[in-house]
Amino acid sequence: MLRCKYHWLPLAALFCLLATLPAQGADGAAARNVPITGTDLFLRVPQSVIVSPYKSASPSVTTLSVEVEPIQSFHQNGIITRTDVLAQRTALAKGHAKVADTWEEVGLADVITLPTGVNAVIYPFYSAFEICDLRLTLNAAFFVGNCRVTIRYSLPPTAIIAENPIFFGHDQTNCGKASVWKHPGPDLFKRFHEAVKARKLGPAANTWYADFTAILVSMHGKMPDK
Repeated sequence: MLRCKYHWLPLAALFCLLATLPAQGADGAAARNVPITGTDLFLRVPQSVIVSPYKSASPSVTTLSVEVEPIQSFHQNGIITRTDVLAQRTALAKGHAKVADTWEEVGLADVITLPTGVNAVIYPFYSAFEICDLRLTLNAAFFVGNCRVTIRYSLPPTAIIAENPIFFGHDQTNCGKASVWKHPGPDLFKRFHEAVKARKLGPAANTWYADFTAILVSMHGKMPDK
């Protein structure tokens, strides 16, 4: 059975890599290797990326986070259970998109094959719980042995809102002056996500998706032996 190096760590010891990214392609010439801690895998990111495991994600900066979670750190009575994660690993091994995450828009997941030969599920997260909570996060999850790796790429919404007003509006009664999704729901998020994938939005959204996919396809290194 494949095992990642951190298969024995408790949940509290998970590594989280946060990086402030400029608006440029992740496969640009000025790039460096960033390790996925606990594995022999690396991502290529720009030299100008500021890496700080102590910096919290902020709505004002673009952030990249990488989490390495041992499967046994998921409990059977948690929000995401060990059974959920094992089912996700089985589905991905068969090429099926399955998400085991609270950061998800249902029905918008896809499967891709990473350069290392394993399948990953990619899925967006656009809103949580209420109309005022606007999020722009692209996620990817895959397995290295007995660990699940989750990559999140979050973008400040200001530029995308300005370039794509058809998707956004205001609810002054509930949200004040903040921009919000215009009639949020499955249809809106689906139309927005399809436009993101087709690069049919403004430059900020197109660069966001291009950078996300470039980071994923830059993955390289050695997978553990069986």
